[in-house]
Amino acid sequence: MKPDEPLEALQACHGRIEEHLQALEKLARRVAVGVPDSAVGSDARALLRYFEVSGTQHHRDEDELFPLLRARAAALGRIEVAAAIDELEREHATLEAQWRRLRQALTAVAAQREAAGIDAGDAERFAWLYRRHMDREAQLVLPFARETLGTKERAELGARMAARRATK
Repeated sequence: MKPDEPLEALQACHGRIEEHLQALEKLARRVAVGVPDSAVGSDARALLRYFEVSGTQHHRDEDELFPLLRARAAALGRIEVAAAIDELEREHATLEAQWRRLRQALTAVAAQREAAGIDAGDAERFAWLYRRHMDREAQLVLPFARETLGTKERAELGARMAARRATK
């Protein structure tokens, strides 16, 4: 990640999240069918790693960016942006609750426990919620950030994002 391009990094992360959401949905379907598959355990471990590390980092990045943007939106009278940010922050709690259920299921599948499974409905709900979340960010919040954050603010944000990743 280039520290001077944090907004682009957040947008690019959305593409990687989408790839992993598709992999999660595919894995849930494979597990539901019950066909023995030696890759199921390693696929579950890869999804756990991604969402536990990269997904968590992405939410931390947003948790840092959103208050700054909310204040900027309020100062500029952009209530639609402030309201969207409020909703996106609430969605983080919803996504976390959904992820806890999936994490348990994925952990069991990764360990190849007898009768382990992933509820396809849980996987689909998580993916749908995440996609809706990312779409709102891409359509309203990130364009507002590009419009209102200066070079120095972006560089500072990018440096903090890079520092968080360097400590992992």
